[in-house]
Amino acid sequence: MPDGRQLHLGVEDPFRPSREAHPALVASSLDELAQRIEAGGLSVRWDEELAPRRRLYGEDPFGNRLEFLEP
Repeated sequence: MPDGRQLHLGVEDPFRPSREAHPALVASSLDELAQRIEAGGLSVRWDEELAPRRRLYGEDPFGNRLEFLEP
């Protein structure tokens, strides 16, 4: 990665997607990110629990929960 940031995820055998434990990542534009996720065939779920801070949840292609927040 150009900025030196990496996220390493492990896989347990047998694999079972995590529904609660998840990474939270900061994204500069949630609207753009949501469009890109949906264009890839995955769904997003907006969450307003932290309003006025914007947040959405998605899943990786393996079913693991991912959280994205705007700064």
